Amino acid sequence: MNDYTFTSYYIQNYALVADRPVNLNVDPAPDLVVEVDITNTDINKNTLYASMGVPEFWRFNGRVWRILQLVDGAYVECDRSPTFGIIEKTDLFRFLEVAFIDEVAA
Repeated sequence: MNDYTFTSYYIQNYALVADRPVNLNVDPAPDLVVEVDITNTDINKNTLYASMGVPEFWRFNGRVWRILQLVDGAYVECDRSPTFGIIEKTDLFRFLEVAFIDEVAA
């Protein structure tokens, strides 16, 4: 099991990067980064992803689940995903719990 995983997604900007390798020197940042990090790290992920312009960042540290939205260059915590606003945060958390259990079992 890895103690740190992240996945990034293009949603709003999918058409700009579909069917080809992404080049962050010319392409936009991913629309969403999902991170599971149960280790301590010296890297400030909020600053890193904000500097890239990632508009939405979901973070789970093994206990706390956060949905963060980039506002004026900094992340603010939200009760709902700006991208998937019709889905409750608790439903997203349940999905993350199941995905985490599946990864540990693999």
